[in-house]
Amino acid sequence: MTGGGALTSARRYATDTRQGTLTAACNRTMHGGMRWIFLLLMCAGCSPALLRTTGAQDPFVYDAVAVAQADKVALFIPGALSSIEVFGPSKDWEAAGYTRAFYRYPGLDGLPTDHRLDPSTAAADVVQFASKLAPDAQLVLVGYSTGALIALEAAPDINPAHQVRVAAMSPSVEHAGGLQTIVSGAGDVVRAVYATKSVAKEKVWPRFWAGLLFGREELAAPTASPELQDAVARGSKIQTQLDTQIAFAHMLALPGWRLPSNLDLTGIPVAFFIGLSDPVFSTRQTTDFSRKIGGVPILGYPGQGHLLFFTRPDVFADMLDFAEGRPPRLR
Repeated sequence: MTGGGALTSARRYATDTRQGTLTAACNRTMHGGMRWIFLLLMCAGCSPALLRTTGAQDPFVYDAVAVAQADKVALFIPGALSSIEVFGPSKDWEAAGYTRAFYRYPGLDGLPTDHRLDPSTAAADVVQFASKLAPDAQLVLVGYSTGALIALEAAPDINPAHQVRVAAMSPSVEHAGGLQTIVSGAGDVVRAVYATKSVAKEKVWPRFWAGLLFGREELAAPTASPELQDAVARGSKIQTQLDTQIAFAHMLALPGWRLPSNLDLTGIPVAFFIGLSDPVFSTRQTTDFSRKIGGVPILGYPGQGHLLFFTRPDVFADMLDFAEGRPPRLR
């Protein structure tokens, strides 16, 4: 819950467990994250669509009849530059009685790029979605990266009768991590260049992947582990590209965004699920953010980076345990 949290991490998870199935969203996250952030520093926008914060189409994907009748609903909110595909392993939640719903971002998953992502607008959308639930239906908000902040902002405004919980996977921090995240990301690119002794994309990006997946230790390793080589090989088969319009639509609002100063999560169970070697948002950044919002418990995965949905798909089982009020499993 939100009170008296502590970092529960050491030795809890081995780092050599099975890999998940790489989706197009993984490739978007890696190739988009650093390539576009520098463009965003040089430009302020490229289309009138980016002035709008709402689009013509419903951003949610769900079965309206099933949601209205469900006893338990799980709403999944992805990170910027990510597809709802990252939540593929959550299908197992249906066997536990959950009806799933998903929130989409402009330019992805069939949604046109006719507006930009505005986290506060997205949070208001989530609150409106919750109003469609049965009066006593339980609601779990599962947010990845930026989606975690949206879930946190929305949760206090949802009817308490829905007993809302927030499971945050690799949560972003305010201002998208600010200068610290920009500088550390640029440093990771430099490290990848140094480690490969090359500026060729086909050599640098796989090594950059190493850090994103498993932390900077792997990024700097003289040779990649067999597990990492396999992950990179599978990732190289995915060639989904983001255009400039989508990148701007997702990233413009994030550097200036912070949670409301009066955010009150009292009585709302929240938990963070993070890779302890996440190079995007460091453990220190996440811990500081946890303290700021009341001391959220943090479940840490040693030797893991930002893309837990890929490297540790069993995170979905852990988040389901949290959703059901069960204590963390020991593995």
